[in-house]
Amino acid sequence: MRSLVMRQHDYRLDGRCVYCRTDMSGYAADEVTDEHIIPRALNGTLVIRNGACAECARLSNKNYEAAALNSDLLVPRRLLELKASRRRGKNQSAPRPLPPVALGDCGVFDLDLAREDYPQFFSLVVFQPAGLLIGVDRGGDLQNPSFQSFNLGGKSRDSDVTTKHTMINGPFAMMLAKIAYCYATAEWGESFFDAKDIRDLLLGRRNDVYNFVGNTESPERLTTRILHGLYVRHRGEWLTVLVHLFASCHDTKDSSDCHPYEVVVGRAL
Repeated sequence: MRSLVMRQHDYRLDGRCVYCRTDMSGYAADEVTDEHIIPRALNGTLVIRNGACAECARLSNKNYEAAALNSDLLVPRRLLELKASRRRGKNQSAPRPLPPVALGDCGVFDLDLAREDYPQFFSLVVFQPAGLLIGVDRGGDLQNPSFQSFNLGGKSRDSDVTTKHTMINGPFAMMLAKIAYCYATAEWGESFFDAKDIRDLLLGRRNDVYNFVGNTESPERLTTRILHGLYVRHRGEWLTVLVHLFASCHDTKDSSDCHPYEVVVGRAL
């Protein structure tokens, strides 16, 4: 099993919602919530305390985060036994099962496997570089995606199966934008970059997510000793954040060279 270690840190900002920038000083306790930079359901332990108003948190979960966690990210969450997004009460439903597999290459996905029997690898989509970095309007349509493999380092008991994972255009990329924006804001503050455009994206005022979200064009050498890594970069006039999800499960080649997600959070000031 790969490392699940994560850096832990609590951030305390200026009392405004990290998304809509409303002053929450007069809000009741149930109108304010902590904002996990990487979702808690992915073992995220970087937290903006009292960082978001309840309405913005609800909309981000409804509009993209829950969909990403239950589609693109379902398999790694279940294989790594990552925590639920919140503690489950006795009346809450059980975790979603792993997708069924097919025997060999028969193409009929009707076999349910327990987690310990499931193939110990998964894939995530690889995007073209963010449009803002290369001067291309990529809009909100996913073009020419590829996939990168991640390996948990174990051997499944039944390897003669074919897997099929659900991936949805949009929510996963939006979740990456949210992670990068919240991290840059928590680490640097908004006096270092102009975040208006990416906030408009996160608030649903624009839909060109692939102008902000992509993968790096050149390989990066990043640590694989932690589950997820976040790194701020200057790319010409832009401030970007590298989002290296599942770094410890990096790929089947056991190399530290990778193409992490890269999100443009705004023009550097």
